[in-house]
Amino acid sequence: MQRNPVRSCSLSDYDQADVFYFQKDMRQYSCSLWDTYLKAYIKYMAKNDQFVLTPLHSFEDLAKLVDTSSALDKPILSRDMARQNSSAVLDFVHGHCLRFQNFAFSFQKYNPAIAVPTCLECGLLLDSQFHKLVECIAVAYVTDLLDRIASVAEYEQHFHLALIFSKSKDTKRAFHELVVSVVEQSAYGDGLLV
Repeated sequence: MQRNPVRSCSLSDYDQADVFYFQKDMRQYSCSLWDTYLKAYIKYMAKNDQFVLTPLHSFEDLAKLVDTSSALDKPILSRDMARQNSSAVLDFVHGHCLRFQNFAFSFQKYNPAIAVPTCLECGLLLDSQFHKLVECIAVAYVTDLLDRIASVAEYEQHFHLALIFSKSKDTKRAFHELVVSVVEQSAYGDGLLV
């Protein structure tokens, strides 16, 4: 019997003993369904930054990143990661955290007199998780870590998509180390999160 993970016929026409799937086939089929879904809804997963006038990558470019199989093979969080570190990593991936002034500005409008949510650390540029990871001059960066995440950093405010679907364990490990380093250096870290 020829195995095909995507069947175009009714399985009720076959005897139960003749129809079977391997776990690999089921996973491949599930991943293809998720890929189709995610590519169709990429514009909702992309971050629309009101302060970026022209995005560097189109939705079509971002849709090319989608590969759920690699996300399952190399998840962004490992089982042995400390809870505090995994929480910080997820804060930097989704960006919905009071640690980032662009989120605080859009969510709570702390001070209506402030027109632009600048970084509390450097006070120079617009704050975001990408700014904290790559641009902020108040953070002493580890150059080798930045070099190791260069493939995802090129997507700027959409780096989270490139990171989630990255096939490189080294890139994800370097991202974890960079997040921990940035959080440890932050003068306005977890005190804002109370």
